[in-house]
Amino acid sequence: MRRDDLYGLPDDLPVPEDDGACDHLTGLTLPAVALPSTADGSVDLAACPGRIVVYIYPRTGRPDQPSLVPDWNLIPGARGCTPQSCAFRDHHGELAALGAQLFGLSTQSTEFQTEMVERLHLPFAVLSDEGLEFT
Repeated sequence: MRRDDLYGLPDDLPVPEDDGACDHLTGLTLPAVALPSTADGSVDLAACPGRIVVYIYPRTGRPDQPSLVPDWNLIPGARGCTPQSCAFRDHHGELAALGAQLFGLSTQSTEFQTEMVERLHLPFAVLSDEGLEFT
């Protein structure tokens, strides 16, 4: 059983810094890749009509499993994946009212993600890039 708090953030969490490594992505077209979905089937983000919001996270922990690595909190952006998912859950209605479809995306398996979707009561699909095709 885990002893750390999956839902809170440590006080000494390093602040992520924008290093500009993704600046070249602005204006690019999404690749046509069918990603397995926790809502059954698959989703091709490039084929989604209208506005979409995709939040991408490295991994979500489980309460019944130990931390992934001892220095997990030191990886920029890694700590906070569960609170991030909960924040998108809490604002899902606002995004939907603006006409946006919301998806989570990680490289974890759909089986792992389905447990998380159920445990956190997420009202949107989470997509798996376990095969690293989208990445």
